[in-house]
Amino acid sequence: MKKFFLALFVLAAAAVFVAPALATETWDPHLRGINEGLAAGALPPPGVYLIHSSQFAPAYHQYGNLFNASQATGGGGIAPFPSGKINRDLSLFAYVDIPVLVWVPGCKFLGADYGMAIAQPFDYTNLRIKGATAAIAGFTAQNNTGAQWGAFNTILVPYELSWRLPCDFRVKTGLGIALNDPTNSAATATTLGPGIFAVAGNGTYTFEPTLGLSWLHAGWNVSADFHYAFQTKDTGTDYQSGQQLAVDYTVAYTWGKWTIGVGAGQETQTTTDTWKGVNLPDSKANAWTVGPIVGYNFGPLSMEFIYNFGVYINNDVGGDWLVLRMVIPLWK
Repeated sequence: MKKFFLALFVLAAAAVFVAPALATETWDPHLRGINEGLAAGALPPPGVYLIHSSQFAPAYHQYGNLFNASQATGGGGIAPFPSGKINRDLSLFAYVDIPVLVWVPGCKFLGADYGMAIAQPFDYTNLRIKGATAAIAGFTAQNNTGAQWGAFNTILVPYELSWRLPCDFRVKTGLGIALNDPTNSAATATTLGPGIFAVAGNGTYTFEPTLGLSWLHAGWNVSADFHYAFQTKDTGTDYQSGQQLAVDYTVAYTWGKWTIGVGAGQETQTTTDTWKGVNLPDSKANAWTVGPIVGYNFGPLSMEFIYNFGVYINNDVGGDWLVLRMVIPLWK
């Protein structure tokens, strides 16, 4: 089956969730690495915050068995590719815009700080299938492209609970829920078809419990942000995506207004996809990325720049990407 790259990313002192994939269903449940640089186990001080992230993936390609030709809607698709190998006939430019509104009311539950959030991501995709891959997929032209924009699934985070532990440790749990309400700019947008569009969201509901761990001491932020996603079946295509574990890692140091560090993103699909009730072999997506983090606190707002290199990708679309993140306190 698999994936472009977007995803579901829930707050961690400030964040959320989203993700693209490519098959009968389109997006991964977590935008890999999106929470790098954040204190995964903590919540911000009481107040209302706008967290705005913009991710650019200028040159994504297919790695491994994206999906079998017999699995795609209408019987056409992209032929399997050797595990972990790149197919440059399939490429993707993607821009993802993620505004998140976070509210930390200042109350406690079970001894933990409480917060909630809502996000409405938007994305622009330009998918290109050419050469031998286009011929295998059943397209007569040798260079087929499709560009479109749309709204991803609305994301609700009804609760985040953060506990302060001895020795400057933090632990946070939460739940993200993606509604089945995406929209597309192109009426003919399908995973693959006459317009060769990549749809803007998933035709499913997604439930994603989270666990954040942080050590925050003397300017250091050492964090791991765990997400485990369950997607409902896409009733329009009878496609059931497998469960996925995603982890964002951070080691960063802040002095004065500057922050510098290293982040990494992990995506590990733990169960296979099914289509019309049949397990699809070699459908588990796996990816690892790593790269630098640089941030600056301007006072009224803070900004972070994150760049990740694609280290290992299989059964997915991937490559290098960058994120620009801005955090604005709206009310304290």
